[in-house]
Amino acid sequence: MNKMKPDVATREIVGSKVRQLRKLAGLTQEETAGRCGIFRTYLSRVESGTANPTISVLAELAMCFDVDVRELFRV
Repeated sequence: MNKMKPDVATREIVGSKVRQLRKLAGLTQEETAGRCGIFRTYLSRVESGTANPTISVLAELAMCFDVDVRELFRV
């Protein structure tokens, strides 16, 4: 059985949630990155689960989507 490391699984959960929230808001990656003050390429890496975003970036993303930061960790 192929088990993911907890940090990889968490990054994928967060990335998936960020993508979902962005699409629900009808925003492109470029628009979202601009609103959150991050690079579009970094946002792409967050969404794909390859970046390990800082607490500050997670807080900024949550603020941009008007959700509690804990929402980013919910499946």
